[in-house]
Parts: sequence; structure tokens; C-alpha cells
Amino acid sequence: MADFTAQDAEQAFLDAYNMPTGMPKHEALERVARMADALGHLPLGVSCRIAMIDSAYYLSRYDLMLAPFAWARAAEEKDPEAFNEYEVHSLNWSHKWIATGLRRDPRFSLEQVEAVIGQLADRYGRLGFSAQPVHGARAELAYHVGDTTGLAEHLGRYLATERGPMADCEACVVEEQVWMLSRLGRHQEAAAHGWEGLSGQTGCATQPQGILSALLWPLLEIGDLERAAHAHTTAYRLIKDDEITSYVHEHIRFCALTGNVARGEEILRRSLHKVTATQLPADEMSFAESASVLLRRLPPDVVFDVPQVGSLTAAELLDRLSARARELAKAFDERNGTPAWEGRVAQALAQPDYPHVELAVPAAPVAAPTGEPLVSGDPVEIAESMVALYEQGDFVTARRMLDSLPADMDPLLPPDLAAHAGIRRMTTGLVPFDLEAFDELAAVLPHDLALRYRARLAIGLEGGLELAERCLAEATSDYTRTVAALTLAELYDRTEAHERAAEMIALVSSLDVADLRGRVAVETAEHRARQQDLDGALTEITAVMAGELPLNARFEGYRLKLRLETLLRRVPEAVATAREFVAAFPPPESAEARWYQVAAIQELDQEGACLADLREAVAISRAHLSPGHTAHFCFALSGGYVQTDRFVEAAEVLEEALRLVQEGQEDLRLQIVFRLGQVCRKLGELPAAERHLREAAELLPAEETARRAFLLDALASVQGRLDKHDEATASWRAAAALWQQEGDVSEAIGSLVELASTLPDDEVAETTSAIDEAEALLASLDDPAEVTRRQAEILAIRAWVHTQAGEFPLAMKHYRDTEALVTSLGDHNWRVFVVLRAAQVLLGADDAEGAEAEARRAASLLPDDAQVGNVLSVLSEALHRQNKPSGTDPLVRELTARLD
Repeated sequence: MADFTAQDAEQAFLDAYNMPTGMPKHEALERVARMADALGHLPLGVSCRIAMIDSAYYLSRYDLMLAPFAWARAAEEKDPEAFNEYEVHSLNWSHKWIATGLRRDPRFSLEQVEAVIGQLADRYGRLGFSAQPVHGARAELAYHVGDTTGLAEHLGRYLATERGPMADCEACVVEEQVWMLSRLGRHQEAAAHGWEGLSGQTGCATQPQGILSALLWPLLEIGDLERAAHAHTTAYRLIKDDEITSYVHEHIRFCALTGNVARGEEILRRSLHKVTATQLPADEMSFAESASVLLRRLPPDVVFDVPQVGSLTAAELLDRLSARARELAKAFDERNGTPAWEGRVAQALAQPDYPHVELAVPAAPVAAPTGEPLVSGDPVEIAESMVALYEQGDFVTARRMLDSLPADMDPLLPPDLAAHAGIRRMTTGLVPFDLEAFDELAAVLPHDLALRYRARLAIGLEGGLELAERCLAEATSDYTRTVAALTLAELYDRTEAHERAAEMIALVSSLDVADLRGRVAVETAEHRARQQDLDGALTEITAVMAGELPLNARFEGYRLKLRLETLLRRVPEAVATAREFVAAFPPPESAEARWYQVAAIQELDQEGACLADLREAVAISRAHLSPGHTAHFCFALSGGYVQTDRFVEAAEVLEEALRLVQEGQEDLRLQIVFRLGQVCRKLGELPAAERHLREAAELLPAEETARRAFLLDALASVQGRLDKHDEATASWRAAAALWQQEGDVSEAIGSLVELASTLPDDEVAETTSAIDEAEALLASLDDPAEVTRRQAEILAIRAWVHTQAGEFPLAMKHYRDTEALVTSLGDHNWRVFVVLRAAQVLLGADDAEGAEAEARRAASLLPDDAQVGNVLSVLSEALHRQNKPSGTDPLVRELTARLD
């Protein structure tokens, strides 16, 4: 250190400045600051202190700001010229943070906090800045000490004062206003103001998650549970990987109070480092309080592995954190001379729950009939009733009887009843089907009864046709003959032996077994459907369903009716039938009906219109079906969220589906990861999008060229946005080749156009090559409209290439030709876009007057307000280049009004 030079210190500063946020960076900046001081290098010392203040802010360690801020204030008085423009701005800006830091640490007196706010007011007043941040600081202090009158007064001034250069961004101002209004109990106003504030675009790193977190409480207070769920889901997705932010505290408490304790526990486990982390006391109190609210709702013996502490039960962690929250509240109150914080913490720990808020992924079964309780009584009588009820078609009550017979009781039953029970457990899915075990059980039964079970199973077995024929030939009762003939009718239809199937239908009709009439009627309608007489089959099954049917026949009738309405694209009828289907049976039968309902919703592309049905399906599947079923239902639910532009919820439910998908569901996994990649791309989560799309590419069979081409297009788009241009180029070219292999030339051209559109500005040769290849494929297109559309895309990119080369006349010619093509297509928004690009070319050629004319022409062509902002921007720039006032221009004023 003794021999370091100013150059060494400056390089050390650059190295420290470029480190990621964290204490190592802050400590490195401190070391460089000492080097600068030792050298007497005041400008470098200033740069170090300003960087340290910023570092402390992003660490949420306002206490670490105090020393560098005081040093910088002293340096400013000593030599203002040592500060560059950015550093002056940063020092002025950070003065607000000092007031916040002192207020949120009870080690500083109330007088010190008030003095810093007074200095802030003096500084901003002297420099001509808006007083809005000062009013905000005073409002926060009033709330902090429990002065609601002062909070209302300063909030009024805060709301009434215009923002200035030292004010937080518009979104952060909205967040503060939502918090303050909510603290005053003005929940409706807070919710409306905050929701409106979400409509603006901001580059702020803490938004929109800040506004959304603030909105949780007013939305719950006014009963807007759907928006509260959206606010939580969206905000938490943005902060879940941030180990520093205090916003997460609000989401732990939200989950605790809205019936989402399991999710709250998951969030708390991700935040356990905060138990021992060094935090601002106010943040530590906030975490301890929120975690305690959740821990009070968890079983006391749940175990948490706390960093630097070890394993603690929920009860032990609750004792530790609730005590810490009260201790810090007492410290603040002693500093402030008021009882505000002890009262707030006590109120929070005793707060009752809000109504349950349903999140993106249903975590528990919805309220639904749970069926009758298990039957008690003599096992033999129960088993006999079970056998009779199954034969009569009342499979709901029969299943309840079966559930009342544990398998370990079978040795107490007569052998034939034990065999019935064992077989029914296999055929209803209570235990895995085992053919060898089935044969052993069937051998115990009278031959005719064993044939009846074998006939029912024949449809799913290899050699089932021969087995069913043998069952029919050997049957001794009309009941068993009917069961075997119904099985044969379906198997014959599958092999298109419809005449043989018709013979079986005629046979069962002649046998006329009373307990099987309903099943025969349903099977007769299905026989017609299997011959592709869908309308006739629907008419027939509708008539059958209008009469009295045993429950098993009614179940099959609903299944057939729903399937026919789906195939015939009778959407309202199919949706209604599916709802009737699941409502007609208690779980677990209704859970199986959900499978048919979800399949119909997906096939009819009605996921968005049937979100409630899909949510219920997921919830019921969790209780009564397998994880694989639930994964499938989650995937279907994600489609509903995508169709309604709820991409955060889609991502959440797809991630749940990915956790639940089972071995053997490779195609479902492929669908999940591909859609998840697309959704993450939409959300701007590009590394995750690339990861999921790459996994989809690995899962997709090589022979599925069209799906692979589509996937590669999506992957290339993500790689381009990640500036992985070589990889994006390879992906797009591979997609184009696959599209050509598939015979879809238009999509191949589209891949090359996308490649050319996203290459960096300096990759002109690669761009030109891609466009040349695309143009060469135009001759293979047959559809004139498609040729025109692709020609327009290619010409627009050629115009851009000429613009980059400064060949403005050629660029204008191509844009004119492009405009003619898009005009012939009747695409008005595309035409406006092309005219604006031509205007920008003219600006690049220093022809501001021509650019103004083009912008005005674009305004006259606007079909709607989608591009008003773009037109206004180009027109304003053209006027500015000519030194013409834009504020008084009638068109500028009109466009501004439309934009507002």
C-alpha cells in the first residue's frame, strides 16, 4: 500500500465500482476511499463516497450512508469543484435517504431526525427544488410517531406539490401515496390511486413491485380479492430472488392472513437469512413481525433450519422473532416518546384473517361434497351390498361400501366376497392392476362371474377380442352374455367390423337384462357414433339421458354426450354438459369426470372462458387424483391464464405443473417447458426462457420438424434479446431449414426475416445475406397475398440497410415501395409504421421539413391510437430541428390530447 499511485487508486475504484452489489463491494469502495485520502486525491475521494452511498442504498443499509454522506458534505463546503455534475446530483438526491435512515434506527434521536429533515428543506429551498420530498419525509415521520393529524396534513401537501428533479420517480411517488392513504384508512382511494399508477411505464428497479406490495392491504380491506391475488403474485415474482428487499415481509404477512399459509411458509424459508442478518432496525422489526404473524398459523413442531442458528421449531422461532419485534417496537417508542409501535406490533400479531384469497395455483380442494361417511357394520353384509350395488349400476354407493372394507379384512370374508373386493380394488384404481393377481382372485369365483369380470377387462388387454368372444361363448347367464356382447360391440367397431358390432347390439337388446338396460342404451348410441353418425348419436344419447338411468350408465352417458358435443364444436352445449357431469357425482367420481371436462375445454380452446372450472379441477385433483393428473390440469389452467394475458399466473401454474409431472409423461413435460419458456419470454425473464426452451428442444423428437422449427424460432428470439447473436443466427437458420423441409416456405421466409430484423446494426453483411435468402424463396409461394406480405417485410429491411449505409434516396425508394405493398394488403397500422420510418430516414438525411411532412401524413393515416406516441415523437423532433415551436402546433396538441 505504501507505493500505490493515483493511477493505482483510480483503477482500484473502477474495479470496486464494477463489483456486484454486496458488502464485499462496499468494503472495497471503503478501501479505495482510504487510498484516495492518503494521496490527497479529493475528486477520487468524492467519487468513492458517492458510490458508497449508492452501495449502502442497494444494501438497504442506511446506517452505512452516514459517514460517506457527512464526508461528502464537508468536501462540498471545502471544494465544490471536486464534484462533477453527476456527483452533485447524487449528493442532493441522497440527502432524502439520510432522513429515512435516521428515522428507521432508534439509536438516533428524534431531534436528529427532525434536524436532518430541516436541513433537507433548507438545501432544496436554496437550490430551487420542489418541496415534495420534504413533505413526504415529514408525513413519514408523523406516521412513525403516531401523529395521524400530522400525517394527513403533510400528505395533503405531498399530494398537492408538483414533482421536481429531486422527487422520486412517478411510480415511487405513487407507492408512497398508497402507503400513506392506507395508513389513514382511506383504502378505496389508495386502491384506486395505486391501480391507476400501475398503468405508467417506469424503468425504476423497485417498480411495479413497490406499488403492488403497497396495494395488498387496501385491496384486502375493500374486498377486492382478485386484484389482491394479482398484486401478490406479480410482485413476489419480481422480488423472490432479492435477498435484501423488505417488500418480501409484506408478502409473508399477506399469505398468512389470506389462507395461503403453505405459500407463506415457502417464502419464509427463502428468507430465513434475515433472522440473523444485519438490517436496519425498522426492517428487522418488520421482518420479525411479519414472520411471527405467519408462524402463529403453522403447526408448532414444524422445523426451520435457520442460518447461523440451527434447527428451530416454529414455536421456538415464533418466540424469538415476536420477542425481537416487541423489543424493537419498544426501542422506537422510547426514542419517540409515543406508544405507536408497541401498539402496532401487538395489533399485527393478533390480527384476524381476511377472507381466503385464491392464488394462481389452487392449493387445496374447493368446497365440494365429500360423499357419505364410511359404512360401519358387519363386513360380510357390507361386501354383499357392495357386489349387489355394482351389479345394479350404483357404483357411487358401491364404492363407498368398498372403501369401508380395508384389504387386511379380506381374510375374514368368505372367499368369493374377498375375491370380489380384491378385483374391484384393482378395477377402480385403489391398487395397481396386476393380471396375475386378478387371475388368482377370479379363479375363486363361479365361472360365470369370473367371465363377467374378464369380459369387462377385455377392452384394455392384448388379445381382448378373442377373450371377449370366449366369454360370450362360455357365459351361462344373460347378464354375463350382455356384458360380453357390449364389450364385443366396441371391439368390433374399433376394427370397423360394424355389422358384427350391430349384431352384438341386437343380441343385448333381445336379452333385455333389467339392470343393464341403461348401459345398453348408452352403448347403442356410442355404436352409432363409432360409425361417424355424430348428429344421430347425439340425438339418441340426449334422449337416453332424459330418462332414468343407473349411475354407471349416467356417467357413461355424460361422457359420450360431452365427447359428441366437443367433436361437433357445439361449444356452449359442451361447456354446460361438462359442468353438469362434474356436478352429478361426488368425489372421487367427479374427479374422474373432471378429466373429461378438462380435455373438452382444451380441445374447444376455451381455457380462458373456463378459468373457474380449471381452477376447481386442479384443486379436486390434488385431493382425489394423482400428481400426474394435477400436472395435466395445471397445464390446462396455464392456457387459460395465457389466453387472458395473465402471464405471471401462467408462469406460476406452469412451474407447479413442472414440479408435479411424472415419469412417463414426457410429452406433457415438453408442452409445459415450451409454454413456460414462451411465458418467461413474455415476462422478460430471458435466462429462464432460454433454459426452458432449450430443455424443450432436447425433449422434442427429431422427426417432428414443424414443432422443432416453431420452437427454434422462439429460442432464437430469446437468444437475440440476450445479445447471443451467433446462437440466435444459428437457431433461426436451423428453423428456416426445417420449415423448408416441412414444405412451409412462408414460415421459412419469416425465420430469415426475423433473423435480419434483430441482428446488430454493424452486422450489415449478415442481414443482407439473410434477406437475399428470404427473397430467393418468394418464387415458391403460391398465395399472392402472402407473397405481398413477405415482399413488404423484405423491402422494409432493405430500406433499413440503405439507411445504415447513408444511402437515403435508396432507403426512401424502398420505404415507398413497402408502403404501396402494405396499402394493398389493407394493413393501416403497418402503413403508419412504414411512413414513420421514412420520416426518420429524412431526419437522418437532415431533411427536417420532409420529415415533418411525412409525420403529418402518418397522423392523417392513424386508424386508432396505437401509434399516437410514435407519431408525436417524430413530429416533435422534426419541428425541433427546424426551430419551430411544438407546444402551439395544433396537430401536436391534438396528438398530445389523444395520448393523454
